[in-house]
Amino acid sequence: MRATPGWRYVGTDMHLALATDAQKAERDRVTHAAWGSPLTVEQFHQRELRLRAHPWCREGMRTWLWLDDEARVLASCETFHTDSYLRGPDGESSRGVSQAIASVFTESALRGHGHATRLMDAVASRLEQESASHHAALLFSDVGAPLYRRSGYREAPSWDWHLSAVGGLSTHAVDALLCDGDVPQVMARIQRPDVPFLLWPSAAQVDWHLERERIYSELLRRPRPEACGATVGNSTALWAMMARYGELVVLLLDAESVEDAAALLEAARGVAHRAGLGRVVIWEEPATLPWVARVSGALRVPRDGSLPMLRPLRPGLPPAERVAFSRALWV
Repeated sequence: MRATPGWRYVGTDMHLALATDAQKAERDRVTHAAWGSPLTVEQFHQRELRLRAHPWCREGMRTWLWLDDEARVLASCETFHTDSYLRGPDGESSRGVSQAIASVFTESALRGHGHATRLMDAVASRLEQESASHHAALLFSDVGAPLYRRSGYREAPSWDWHLSAVGGLSTHAVDALLCDGDVPQVMARIQRPDVPFLLWPSAAQVDWHLERERIYSELLRRPRPEACGATVGNSTALWAMMARYGELVVLLLDAESVEDAAALLEAARGVAHRAGLGRVVIWEEPATLPWVARVSGALRVPRDGSLPMLRPLRPGLPPAERVAFSRALWV
């Protein structure tokens, strides 16, 4: 069940609404100062139009507005459908839905009045009402934890591993480099981890990251990397360019041994160098830590931004610090 633009948050003279296309376009222009650089306002709007037209967004993205009684926008955010799996008392995992929240924004003149907190509370309340299959809301905070703790979110530790991009590295140690069209088959092959609670990206969500890469490549007139991942044996890595930061980010790393991880990351370093990028970035996860920590030259650093935070929408979820957050889940 979808909320209608007139749905009200009980107990205040403010209310939650779904944005119209015209309101989305206006929010694009308002939020450009926060997230648009190095694009122009119009380029940023075109980026947003293309991302919203992507199949992953068409099926599961919504833009929410927090309005006063005169329908003026006080704050806004977006939610994205993310697959999740929760193990029940019988030991079996059931598929459900978690909602990734992004682009939480209040204009500077309206800050300090709790509008973003009320928006987040209202969205979570709405999600809880919509479906019993909703597991959790998740977000990646660039402003620290306190703001979202007020709305019931709890953070997970966040570390990155950096590898310099290096010229002269070959891809001889991997079986194949991957292109965009390989993603569905690769994602279907990867075995989902058997854990109490799992947030798992779909092939469409992975391609959404590649669509961002395609957009920035076109708008900034720079070449895309020659591949979006690699395989060796049963091990796989998927990655995408973050052109704004000169990085190749590893979206998923599914390695069966340190040798496989080293081969995949060596390929990533070579691909990054040939694309003119400075480094490869891997998000630390419990499953990948044993492999990445043993790769020569890998440097562990505290993550700057994108702090993973989780709010349960139903009982039975483990605490955030016991949940794995892959880079492919980021929005």
